[in-house]
This record gives sequence, structure tokens and C-alpha cells, in this order.
Amino acid sequence: MLTNQLATKYAQAIYEIASEKAMLDNVEKQLKLVEATIAGHADLATLMYHPLVPAPAKKETIGRVFAGDLDGFVQNFLLLLIDKRREPALPAIIREYIRLANEARNIAEAEVYTAKELSAEQLAALAAKLSQVTGKNIVLKTTIDQELLGGVVVKIGDKLIDGSVARQLKALKAALLANQATAV
Repeated sequence: MLTNQLATKYAQAIYEIASEKAMLDNVEKQLKLVEATIAGHADLATLMYHPLVPAPAKKETIGRVFAGDLDGFVQNFLLLLIDKRREPALPAIIREYIRLANEARNIAEAEVYTAKELSAEQLAALAAKLSQVTGKNIVLKTTIDQELLGGVVVKIGDKLIDGSVARQLKALKAALLANQATAV
């Protein structure tokens, strides 16, 4: 709970700065670069997230690893997180920043689960339909889940649309069992 509150607070702060500077997209790219770089190097992740590593060592590492890749205020933001010992919340802060930036750009992320890979045409049609329903520009994040058997499951924010064959079979089974119980 505390991490979510911290993530919201810090994400809101960097979002407001990025918004004032009209740099929402650029800051998002920079934050994603930081996240991917840290996640992609186990030693760097250990150094950044370990509580016993001194702040000056973390700050020096940030300066060296991201030299020339980050705008000054983004780098200063990361250094502030280190000073406040909030670097473990960085992934949650980045997710929250992206959510805020997407909201400002009228973009919604839709998590799409299918039993097999969809064609480009199917993805475009799905995005268009979801855009029409939500009134937002839709960015699809697809995942293959063969347990669905067929159909599609879409999650947008806290809304879930389950059109999977697996769900339909479960509903049919429940209906048959309920019907059997009343017939006996």
C-alpha cells in the first residue's frame, strides 16, 4: 500500500514537470530506458535496489550508466529517489507515470489474451472496436494463453471482457450441473 502511495506521489511530480515542459513522450522513453537497463543487468539491479549500498555509489552509477541519455530533470529525479531511499519504488513510479501520461494523451492500454497469435488485421480491428467503445486511443499488449482454447480476453483498466471458449465451457458446465441438480 505504501509503495503505491509513494509511486503515485513521485509519478505525479515528474509528470507535472514533464507536462509543463511538453515532454511527456520523451520522459516516458527515458524512464523506460532506465527501467529496461536496470532490469536487464542483474548486477545493476542489485546495486540500485540493495538497501546497504550507499547513496553516493548509486548516484555515481546512475551518472555513469545514463550519461547523455537523460534530461537533467529526469536524472535529478532519479538522484532524488536515491536520496530519499525510494529507488525500490522506481518500477511502480514508472508504471504510474505511464498511466498518467496515457490519460493525458487519451490513450488506454488494453491487455489482450488469446489462445493463438492474432494477425495484424485482427489486432487492428480489435483496437478499432475497443477505441470505439471506450472513446480512447487503444494500445494493445498481447499475450498468448493456450488455456483459453479460443476467443479473446481483454482487460482495460479494471474492466474485463471475457469472450474465451474456456469461460463459455465453464458456464455451460455450470448450467448443466444446475439443470441436473434440479432434475433429480
